[in-house]
Amino acid sequence: MDLSARRPTPAALGPLLRGPLPVATGGLLLGLLGGVAVATLGPLLPTLLLLGAVGATLILVEPRWGLLATLGVVALLPFGTLPFKVGLTPTLLECALGLTWLVFAIRLFLRREERLLPSAIDGPLALFLIVTVFAFVLGLSGSYTTATIHDYVKLVLSVSLFFLITNLLRTRRDLGLALTALGGLGAAAGALGLGLWALGPGAERFLARLAIIGYPTGKIIRYIEDDPAKAIRATGTGVDPNSFGGLLMVVLVVLVAQFAARRPLVPRPLTVPAIPVVGLCLLLTQSRASWLGAAAGVVFIAILRYRWLLPPMALGVPVVLALGIGQSFIMRFVLGLRLQDPATRLRLAEYQNALAIIREHPAFGIGFGTAPSIDLQAGVSSVYLTVATRLGLFGLAIYLIVLAVLAIRLWPAIVGHALPDSAEREATLALAGSIVAAVVAGVLDHYFFNITFSHMVALFWGLAALAVVAAPRAGEAGRDGGRQGL
Repeated sequence: MDLSARRPTPAALGPLLRGPLPVATGGLLLGLLGGVAVATLGPLLPTLLLLGAVGATLILVEPRWGLLATLGVVALLPFGTLPFKVGLTPTLLECALGLTWLVFAIRLFLRREERLLPSAIDGPLALFLIVTVFAFVLGLSGSYTTATIHDYVKLVLSVSLFFLITNLLRTRRDLGLALTALGGLGAAAGALGLGLWALGPGAERFLARLAIIGYPTGKIIRYIEDDPAKAIRATGTGVDPNSFGGLLMVVLVVLVAQFAARRPLVPRPLTVPAIPVVGLCLLLTQSRASWLGAAAGVVFIAILRYRWLLPPMALGVPVVLALGIGQSFIMRFVLGLRLQDPATRLRLAEYQNALAIIREHPAFGIGFGTAPSIDLQAGVSSVYLTVATRLGLFGLAIYLIVLAVLAIRLWPAIVGHALPDSAEREATLALAGSIVAAVVAGVLDHYFFNITFSHMVALFWGLAALAVVAAPRAGEAGRDGGRQGL
């Protein structure tokens, strides 16, 4: 008997392999592996690994997905790392930005039609990065650790998000998707922050599970002035209530501006429920710098375009006082203005300490390590004093020049009366308002330029890049009836 005659041929196996059996078998194996992983490791890590695999695949297909992944990490898992070490432990932010840069660079190399799109900010910002490198090298003789070097790399990578956005987002649809993602992810972060705040100390057991991806295991629940007898501060998954407040601050300004816009790029079904969620969570962070920044940003957009917002804002405080709601928040803000609470007095001591460092190292600062004298400390709650102590007055001057060039670039698109109304023009105003909020909050806090808060550095330069993308066509889009091309 010829047994080979009974052996299935490849041609005979073809229909079988294309049928439902391989799909069902693959699904069963995947489900089995997933069940084993969940039973062994818990649901968090397998879910994150699945999301990471899907996200990496999408980025490899289209690098713009990497920008959305970066926003997702900034909003929801800013301190997340890979659950294993590769020499150092890469953060999720590094993975998203690094993979996006890799795919973008490969596309530039392989596609002749692909080209870089320069902006007026590129030169000053590149010079600022060069100054940081110079200050970093000067500080190598200090107490740098492996963590310090790693944090500095994350800082530079976060600033580089500006160049990615200005080169990858080129249409109105891209801009609208980015703004909608920012608003939606910010609302999700606010909702998560409210839920965890409502749990009180009970939230610790949930947040402790994030230790598997690099989150801290101590000091998880944060209180006003670190006093457990006082109110709990909302942190969400942002660890630090002040930086979490900074995220909610800029998102709130964008949401309010897009809610008031005649031609919003963020859908109103999102802005309407998101504003109270983000606003309430912002209050519960107890971050007065973020409160002040949010107020400055909203007043900015109201004065320039949406003046009908001013009366409700003016009536808000007396109504709250009359109803007896939120008096503790107002009292906390007043105590800060009067310099009567420990946190404010600590800030004043930090300012004096920073000025002493600047006097000793005025030109190029002390780099990114610790202060060279045991009598001084490098940390200070101000972006501008932080830049001055780290990079010197020269670095601070370059930083302010970058902000000035950014303002000059955006101003005509915001206030140009000859320009017709357009979705892009209103989006530019929304983003400019969020930048104003960040600039104001930066007077009293440092997270927008701090190597331990690289996600907030990425957020700031991401907002600047989105504004630069929207501004050039703010008038043109209105004249041509809102074409898709930006």
